[in-house]
Amino acid sequence: MRVWVADASPLIFLAKLDRLDLLIESADQILLPPTVLSEVQAHSDVATLRIENALPSFDVRMPAVLPALKILKANLDAGEAEVIALAIESGAERVVMDDLEARRFARRVGLSPIGTLGLLLAARLRGKLPSIRKEIEKLRDHGFRVSGSLIRAILKAGDEL
Repeated sequence: MRVWVADASPLIFLAKLDRLDLLIESADQILLPPTVLSEVQAHSDVATLRIENALPSFDVRMPAVLPALKILKANLDAGEAEVIALAIESGAERVVMDDLEARRFARRVGLSPIGTLGLLLAARLRGKLPSIRKEIEKLRDHGFRVSGSLIRAILKAGDEL
């Protein structure tokens, strides 16, 4: 069973693109920590509504090992800490997060991160997206920050450069 644990940023950006399906189709079970759900629901907009409509596809669950969570929160924000703690507890195959420092931390503790761009690239390679370039442009219009070198690498990997 492919279990993934998702952070708020990829959920929000995929919802803004109306592409939550790309995440939902990628795993058998997607866990969301309660703090992530709270972060998503902090703003009332179309993305929030799309995520709330997709909630039956997610399993909202609090990490059980609270002492470890306190240690993680010393290094990460609350949502990222809960994502990593829940991923370790559940033996998740992937953590879905965009923040670079959180992704580095996840790798250091043996987790495999994937972000919004990675999900879009995987979808492009599976033939689910006609153009990753258009999706990246939309992301940037929605405030997604990414380096030019990473965009070039993604476009090259997606055979659009």
